[in-house]
Amino acid sequence: MGSVFGPITHVPVIFYIYLATALFLLFFPRGWMRFGKRVSPKPPRKVNQTKVERDPYDRSPKPLQEAAKSRNWVDFFRAAASGYAIMLVAEQWTADPEAAPTGWVLATVAVIWGLGTLVQMVRIEGRLGLYAPVFFLQGLGVGVMGNVIGFIAMFGSWALSPVLPGVGALLFVQGAITLCLSLMIRDAQPITGMLLAGVVWMPVLVSVLLKKRLTGSFDKKFKVVSRDGRDD
Repeated sequence: MGSVFGPITHVPVIFYIYLATALFLLFFPRGWMRFGKRVSPKPPRKVNQTKVERDPYDRSPKPLQEAAKSRNWVDFFRAAASGYAIMLVAEQWTADPEAAPTGWVLATVAVIWGLGTLVQMVRIEGRLGLYAPVFFLQGLGVGVMGNVIGFIAMFGSWALSPVLPGVGALLFVQGAITLCLSLMIRDAQPITGMLLAGVVWMPVLVSVLLKKRLTGSFDKKFKVVSRDGRDD
């Protein structure tokens, strides 16, 4: 190959195994986690008036509720492993394997991240819906940018979540922290940080362009029940 991708023919076979595994983890839809089948939404349950009711207009992310869901952590770790493996392969595909991936290598990697994110965010359950793969993108950040930038962006965005209006704002904050840290930390890769921030912001952009609300697992459908027991 040319100078852009380097000596691909000399890349050890083990790295192609890494790549195949990473692509499988990246493109496996979250909705197929149960026995490989799409998970259908459960019918709405009756509201128990004895429990504390959630404000129906409250769209702010709930970090403790989301952290208690095992599938969110499956998303996190598979994305982290995938992101790390893809970056290992990208380093082997550069003209100088000792240097950081640049040029078309990073552009190709960013396209792979973007397509993987689209697979995770698009849901068709009766109608088209846009789901924000928050833990997936946070895991991808850890795998690609490393523990320092990845975890600071993750915990920083969740720390601000109580004052954020919705999941779109959380992703915006997460991308902004990733971008800023990649520009400030000496050993970080600014171009990689810029591309990753763009991928994190992509669900928000798609939501705006399609004029559809971006939802998270904390935005389940429910009816607003008045105090006298009637549906509003």
